[in-house]
Amino acid sequence: MLLQQLQLSNFRIIESARLSDLASVNLISGRNGSGKTSLLEAIHVLGHGRSFRTRKWQRLVRYEQAGFLITGVGTNNRGEQRIGIERRLADSSPSVRLNGESLRATSELAALLPIQILDSAGFSLLEGPPEYRRQLLDWAVFHVEPFRFLQAWRRYQKALKQRNALLRSNRVDKQALSPWTDELAVQGELIHELRTAQLERLLPLLVEMHAALNSGVSVPVEVAVDYYPGWNRERNPLRAKLDMEIDRDIELGYTRDGPHRADLRVRSAGQSVVEVFSRGQLKSLVAAFRLSQAKLLRQYGIKSVFLVDDLAAELDSDRRARFIDELLKLDCQSFFTAINASDLSASFGSTKIKMFHVEHGRVTPLP
Repeated sequence: MLLQQLQLSNFRIIESARLSDLASVNLISGRNGSGKTSLLEAIHVLGHGRSFRTRKWQRLVRYEQAGFLITGVGTNNRGEQRIGIERRLADSSPSVRLNGESLRATSELAALLPIQILDSAGFSLLEGPPEYRRQLLDWAVFHVEPFRFLQAWRRYQKALKQRNALLRSNRVDKQALSPWTDELAVQGELIHELRTAQLERLLPLLVEMHAALNSGVSVPVEVAVDYYPGWNRERNPLRAKLDMEIDRDIELGYTRDGPHRADLRVRSAGQSVVEVFSRGQLKSLVAAFRLSQAKLLRQYGIKSVFLVDDLAAELDSDRRARFIDELLKLDCQSFFTAINASDLSASFGSTKIKMFHVEHGRVTPLP
């Protein structure tokens, strides 16, 4: 969906803001602490139901206010779409609406706004725990196979929760464990199948995109990505592995094997890229992951929405220019922040840019 309008109230330091006539490329400038990153965060909340900066949603509510409201108007192949999310301190669950009707899950918003985030924390994707890389892969799987993946993931999580609860009980009944182990194995194998298929589609695009972002480097650096499914699947299917390790799981009090422990292992010349790549090379590789995912989704008619926070501080000028060039080729909507608009504006060439300036939480459109 292409956002045309964004409105928010009592979000972070922003009392009220309305961004209209949004373009394919939107540039938000302002000093550090002015609120420009909060605008990206609001779009992320609108699409995901959660922030990319904090797990505590209460911190998103403006000081001494009862809650926040974010709404957006956009268009897709079904016409105009009006979406909104409201969170109030007095309520435990968000209120999510699409075209005036309440939604049960924020995943329905995620399907409308496939958001990709590039910020200082996002660039630590390769250095962080496996959870980050699983989320990276699952994001694209969800958008390509939304019904199958979401159903399998929810059923897997329920089975995992129930099985772990039984494993933590004082006297473990192995017979009571069996139906949850069955469900865990069936859904776990399906999740593995969906992830593997997605990765096979993604890897050629990643290699191509990584080469494009590093085309000016005198000595090209190749990367290889291996998928670890969360258990040694070459030796045993998941059901057999769970049966073999049941005594160990009882001793631990939780299920150790399965897709919830999967990881993407990224290497260069046989070593982890975290150990051999420079900071600039790692950031470039993360950017290549994001761009290649967006390129893959474009093959399915899905346009991503890129939120790019302070790109000038994250990539050198050459890689920055190549990143913007590759992003423009994808015909996606993007929102960039910069301290000074001039840091990035020249990089977009003749592309039309909608510019905003933020100061003390007040948003002003620029001519």
